[in-house]
Amino acid sequence: NPITTTRPGVFVSGAFQGPMDIPESVFSASGASSQSGEFLDYRRGKLSKERIYPPEKDVSQEEPRVGVFVCHCGANIGRVVDVPSTVEYALTLPNVVYATEQLFSCATDSAESITETVQEKGLNRVVVAACSPRTIEPLFRDTLREAGINQYYFEMANIREHCSWVHSKEKEDATQKAKDITRMSVARASLLQPLQEIDLPVNRAALVVGGGIAGMTCALSIANQGHAVYLLEKD
Repeated sequence: NPITTTRPGVFVSGAFQGPMDIPESVFSASGASSQSGEFLDYRRGKLSKERIYPPEKDVSQEEPRVGVFVCHCGANIGRVVDVPSTVEYALTLPNVVYATEQLFSCATDSAESITETVQEKGLNRVVVAACSPRTIEPLFRDTLREAGINQYYFEMANIREHCSWVHSKEKEDATQKAKDITRMSVARASLLQPLQEIDLPVNRAALVVGGGIAGMTCALSIANQGHAVYLLEKD
């Protein structure tokens, strides 16, 4: 198996296997992903417990009470953007009743602090000024759920990729831009409406077309992850 190594749970793909073009790299990466899924199968089913959240409070008729959390992101933001000044500015914005700075907002203790602050200060909107929402937005939405607030009352201001990383030599301008981005996020947060997610049944079965070596390997990997597989071969 060219994807496995001498150490269980460590897989290689692409150029780590040797000279390889892009399509082959994609194929081998898919294989590594599938075999990683086999290792993670224990997280599914009986061993995967459903998290229990507190009842969701209806705040739709309340005036917006926005909390702003500005992240230093270590030195990624803090060495360029004047974070304390950004926090002070956030406190002057309409509907903002609380603002603070955090060294790493995504750290476990910081996330728990956001949950506690939402409850203590009676916040019904949260803005985190940090990095890309593609990276850790689900984590922050989860902090709202832990506080009993609809997760879609959350807004993220990207002051790292959109600000400190592209204006690293323009600290004053970067700070002003961080304030602008934060102001826009607060304005959006004040207009947010709660949304509800819907669970739909999923047919957890796979169809593999082609019963050659690749098809059989794929089918076995999916089966090893606890799913029914239909393997189709022309003969």
